[in-house]
Amino acid sequence: MIELFITDIDGCLASPYEAYDLTGLDTLRRLPHEADTAPALTLCSGRSYPYVEAMTQALALTTPVLFEAGGGQFDPVAAQTAWSPHLTDEVEAKLRTVERWFATECVPGTQISIDHAKRTQTGVVSPKGDEIRALRPQAEQFVAEETPGLHVFATDISVDVVPPGITKRDGVEWLADRLGLALDETAYIGDAETDLEALNAVGTSFAPANADATVRAQVDHVTEGTVLDGVLEAFRYCRAQNDS
Repeated sequence: MIELFITDIDGCLASPYEAYDLTGLDTLRRLPHEADTAPALTLCSGRSYPYVEAMTQALALTTPVLFEAGGGQFDPVAAQTAWSPHLTDEVEAKLRTVERWFATECVPGTQISIDHAKRTQTGVVSPKGDEIRALRPQAEQFVAEETPGLHVFATDISVDVVPPGITKRDGVEWLADRLGLALDETAYIGDAETDLEALNAVGTSFAPANADATVRAQVDHVTEGTVLDGVLEAFRYCRAQNDS
């Protein structure tokens, strides 16, 4: 049985900087409650706590969710937040060093902005893909020279710097352990490089049709639909598998 269905937000529930499909989100909100065989629904996103908490409320979720790519866990029933045990004072100091470099050397004169409100990682976003593509190798060089041990990940709109032990895979393992689930009882849908380790860890993996080619090549199933349509398709597939 697939007991838990985990979805990323950007590229899965919505496209960055585009309007939400409110009808589709309402459909997703209802799906876990339409049959006893439906898996529980939760989120795993690189976004900060306030954004993920808002999405949790919009979807009326009761299962704990993951934010900051597994760096934090929020329980919507108890209204409690927990932080990864891998977050140490030394790690936080390194992250703040990278954040200062982003602010002073990368942001001025561009449309790049700091991805605010994050604690367990640091990053920047931009609506201009060419700025992100140019920044990634610069960030990799800075991290290698000034804050070794941290890792650089990128999407079409962001560059994120994260510590070891704080990845979406680590977050999924942390959440599964809390819920008393084996990883093969979980399904995950993601679209970007930052999702790959989690996708490879779970029992059933999905990518929406809009996912990066490297992601589509490694998952169990690529949906016909894009973004939220793909998530709805994947969730219904899991429920049908449980029915059978």
